[in-house]
Amino acid sequence: MSNQLLNAFVKEEYGNLNKIEISLEKRLEQLHPKKIDLSLDRILNLLSKLNNPQNKIKNVIHIAGTNGKGSVLAFLKAFLKSGNYSVNTYSSPHLINFNERINLNGKNISSEYLEKILKLCDKKNNNFPITFFEMTTAAAFVAFKENPADFTILETGLGGRLDATNVIKKPIVIIINEISIDHTNFLGNSLKQIALEKSGIIKKNSLVVLGSQFLEAKNIIKKTAKKFKSKTFIYNDDWSIKKDTFLNKIVFSSNLKNSNKEIFPLPNLKGNHQILNAGIAIKTIKLIKKLNSKNNLIKNGIKKVYWQGRLQKIQIKKLNIPMGSINKKWELWFDGGHNKSASNALSKTLRSWKYKDLYLIFGMLNSKNPKEFLNNFKNITKKLITVPIQGSSPYYSNKKLYEIASLNEFNVEPSGCIKKALGKILMKENPGRILICGSFYMYKELNALLKK
Repeated sequence: MSNQLLNAFVKEEYGNLNKIEISLEKRLEQLHPKKIDLSLDRILNLLSKLNNPQNKIKNVIHIAGTNGKGSVLAFLKAFLKSGNYSVNTYSSPHLINFNERINLNGKNISSEYLEKILKLCDKKNNNFPITFFEMTTAAAFVAFKENPADFTILETGLGGRLDATNVIKKPIVIIINEISIDHTNFLGNSLKQIALEKSGIIKKNSLVVLGSQFLEAKNIIKKTAKKFKSKTFIYNDDWSIKKDTFLNKIVFSSNLKNSNKEIFPLPNLKGNHQILNAGIAIKTIKLIKKLNSKNNLIKNGIKKVYWQGRLQKIQIKKLNIPMGSINKKWELWFDGGHNKSASNALSKTLRSWKYKDLYLIFGMLNSKNPKEFLNNFKNITKKLITVPIQGSSPYYSNKKLYEIASLNEFNVEPSGCIKKALGKILMKENPGRILICGSFYMYKELNALLKK
């Protein structure tokens, strides 16, 4: 059979799968519960049958939060790799291929190896109810046990307390990045409920690094940490980071009680919000005893960090479309942020850049809130073009997004795809800045437009 098994899960919550051939027995297509049903019972049962590979993985860094998890992971990975440490990572979502989620010391897991360990997990599961995310998380743990690394970085898929990754007993550091309203159908409708779920990854006597938090969320995390006798390191309470515009570098203070400051190069990742993500990773590195004196791995790694789909600049000349008389001074950017908090960070960054007319190409899954996302761009966008998301989870049609944006007083028109939207914008005489945004699952369509 083809890749129906993976598509059954991935289409529902994460978008289509590509370039991965899975041949498993037909019964796996019936994996249930079909919907995401947060629980640890199913994966713990499967992991037990696999001899608990998660307990064989050393030096785990566990990351939760609403936004910035992937960027913090990318910083940590770049720092550790620059110190010649091997690093395995588990992240989501993928941008093009599912294999991106399980990375073994710099290389995405091969389709053949993934198929092999999924078959093993299925056989051990013996047709018990399980979601596909739980199955693939178990597969990741098997891969990490069989391919040990100096460090393993795990990103929660959803929430924290009942997330499938939350079976690790003793991470060396726990990170909780900014918490905001998202995934309300799973995590609750209030910041308090969501913070309780995210803080559920805190373990007894652990080290917990917090990014910027609303006061209500911060207090809940601190209360949870106190309950488990864990030590917190909170942004702007215990440590800080900021950009020095004169030096064009970042200044990191590891302890606000003294004046000890360290200067590092600006991050390779663009956007003011990435300075804070870099700070979270720097503080994490400094909490790991065998790394805390190695500033060179931070200085070297921060210049090399790369993370696709996060305010990523795309070279106009790489577009595989007729260029004709298109002005090469156009800028093209992509960002997969899809909630209010992400759009707030994005719009702040764009406002701080040298002025150019801003054009948005916008698509969104129908589980998100397009009005909240667009509000931050209302007064800085010259033209908004709405597009459907090709071959992905249920999405807003370009016409529905057009209606929402029209009511929000945007200069807007619908288009059938990203290519057509780009064509409408790039023929304008005065070059400006284009941002494709609203969902990570638009990246695959954009990538198909690039020259290979």
